[in-house]
Amino acid sequence: MELIQLEAFERTVREGNFTRAAEAMGLTQPAVSTRIAQLEAELGGPLFERHGRNLKLTPLGERFLPYAQRMLAVMADGLQMANDFRMGKVGAVRIAAPTPFILSFLMIALERFRQEYPTIDIWIRERDKATTFDLIRDNAIRLGLVNAPVLDVQMAKLLHLQDPIRCVVGATHPLAERADEILPIHVLYNYTIFRVSMFPQMTAFVDEIVEHGRHGSGGAVIAIPMVLALRLVLQGQGVTFLPESYVRSAVEEGQLVHLHLDDMPPLYSRPVLIAHRDRLLDPIHAAFVEVFKNCWQHLIVEIS
Repeated sequence: MELIQLEAFERTVREGNFTRAAEAMGLTQPAVSTRIAQLEAELGGPLFERHGRNLKLTPLGERFLPYAQRMLAVMADGLQMANDFRMGKVGAVRIAAPTPFILSFLMIALERFRQEYPTIDIWIRERDKATTFDLIRDNAIRLGLVNAPVLDVQMAKLLHLQDPIRCVVGATHPLAERADEILPIHVLYNYTIFRVSMFPQMTAFVDEIVEHGRHGSGGAVIAIPMVLALRLVLQGQGVTFLPESYVRSAVEEGQLVHLHLDDMPPLYSRPVLIAHRDRLLDPIHAAFVEVFKNCWQHLIVEIS
């Protein structure tokens, strides 16, 4: 049994057919098919059922897949260790997350981690959830921070967080003077409301407010990314709804204020820190998880 056969098998499972697997590996389709055939011969049975170009794992394939994934993971870990040793590296943290999580959760955690472990390399990739899963499977990164739910069975959920959504305005906005009051939601309708969407419940709530508040923004709906919404409210230009972690520094520095709204339902962003189920974290990544946990302990929740 050879590594190239295991790689061909695992990639074919992921891609769903030999052609896409070959393209992903930079090989010809016959080369991938040959490697799979050699592996099937050694295991004593077919790994795939062929349905035209589409493939489905046989019972043997389903049973063998997790073993193949673990063997590939161990090999990747060994190669990474040898490379780090050869380069004289102490180690590195490799993690992926979307931009808002990088600018909130990771920025604060990494600042503290760097204070405790100044010789450790940091590699952060700005990626969406699906790409983060792929990078973890490929062992290109060891950790990911993504929005719940995490349904991929290969992902281990290390920490669950519950991040409250807050209504915020800039310190110079007229409503900032009423930060100590409980305000009726209709007060917002007189101002520009920047629509930010993170998950269905938040979208439904914000969409209703934005529709009622069209006259405050000149009749327009202003739907923008979180990064831009934060920048605009910091300039005192409107009202928006953002996760507590994302506005924490600006609130602490007095640049933003929370508004307390009557009848606003509890809304939460639910980030999850993930790693590969079949790979033990090395001491460096385990230390980062501990630092991250200490930074955001007040938002961590237990999931049964």
